[in-house]
Amino acid sequence: MAHHKATKKAIRTSAKRNLRNRTYKSKIKTALKEFEQAESREEKEKKLRRAQQIMDRAAKRNVLKKNAVSRKVSKLHKQLQDVEKQAEA
Repeated sequence: MAHHKATKKAIRTSAKRNLRNRTYKSKIKTALKEFEQAESREEKEKKLRRAQQIMDRAAKRNVLKKNAVSRKVSKLHKQLQDVEKQAEA
C-alpha cells in the first residue's frame, strides 16, 4: 500500500489513463474489423474515415504515437487501393 500522497495520486491517475487507453484501443480494433468486413468500396471508404478519426483522436491524447497512427492509416489506404484495382480488373 502506498504511503505518500503523491504516490496515491499517481495510482489514481494511472488507473484513469489505463481505462481511457483501453477504451480507445478497443474502439480502434472494432473500427479496423469493420473496415475489413466491409463489402463495397464506398462502405470501405466510410469505415476508413471513421477508423482514421478514432486513431487521430487517440494520437492526440497520447494513447498511440503519431507515427504509428500514420503508418496504420497508410496501410489501410493501400488496402483500399488494392480493392479498387481488383474491382477494375
